[in-house]
Amino acid sequence: MNTVTEDTHTPIDAEEQARADLYGLLSRLFAAPADSELLQGIAAIPLSEGASAQPGENAFVHAWSALVHSAATAQAGAIADEYHDLFVGSGRAEVTLYTGAYTARSSVETQLVALREYLAAQGLQRQTGVHEPEDHLAILFEIMRYLIAEARHGVEQQKTFFNRFLGPGGLLLCDAITAHPRAQFYRLVANLTKSFLSVEHDAFDM
Repeated sequence: MNTVTEDTHTPIDAEEQARADLYGLLSRLFAAPADSELLQGIAAIPLSEGASAQPGENAFVHAWSALVHSAATAQAGAIADEYHDLFVGSGRAEVTLYTGAYTARSSVETQLVALREYLAAQGLQRQTGVHEPEDHLAILFEIMRYLIAEARHGVEQQKTFFNRFLGPGGLLLCDAITAHPRAQFYRLVANLTKSFLSVEHDAFDM
């Protein structure tokens, strides 16, 4: 997605930047297979730094730790094969990364239209050459990163987008990944994603 960066001058605080960065990382992980450079970057993150993004949340800390340890020994080629087997396939994907697949069938098209209208109102549009529908999980994560770190939307606006377009479908999508017998590295990614989305949901409801 193309984004319009606003000149806000004032830096966002560390907690908000950590949230935005994690949304950005998850977007990258679901957009394409994790390559060697990304794996090295994840493995090099101190566990205390990852844990501090959501202090006191044991599920998140454990999921983060498991992913960091796995990234240290994972092979990019094997992850590429796993990504293709799970999310691409030779015909129909084993697990679809479009959240619309996890909503009521009668509302799928309505949701996608509403999402496109929302993006248009934000001045966001597809990058040239990108043909994925906008409810792809990687795109939704990138939008959340943008709302936090660039548009600097407040909590209520973030909550509205999260609850309407990301949270419910995203959680069910994570369950579909973790239930798949061939998911290995991406089971850990899904566990981290689900724990983070759960923390976000609880924080929005406070």
